[in-house]
Amino acid sequence: MLDWMYWTTPVAITFSGIIVMIAGMTIWGHYRTPILRKGFLGIVTDRGDRLYISIITFALLMVLSFAFEVPSALLSALVAASVSAVILKWG
Repeated sequence: MLDWMYWTTPVAITFSGIIVMIAGMTIWGHYRTPILRKGFLGIVTDRGDRLYISIITFALLMVLSFAFEVPSALLSALVAASVSAVILKWG
């Protein structure tokens, strides 16, 4: 069924995580209405907007770490996850 793409374990985990995040945000939004607020990003956002911005930021930081040949992919992932968490919380 999924022969059209080479599914490695990291790719499957990444896509599964994104699907779980989107499903979780949908359920959370159903039970508790998102509140618009202005954080350090300088724009008015709700939870879903900050989630989208943090996912894009994580991907960008990982691509940049590969472009500049950072020796540790785990360190790059931890830094990118930390930045994404800050955006989710205070962005």
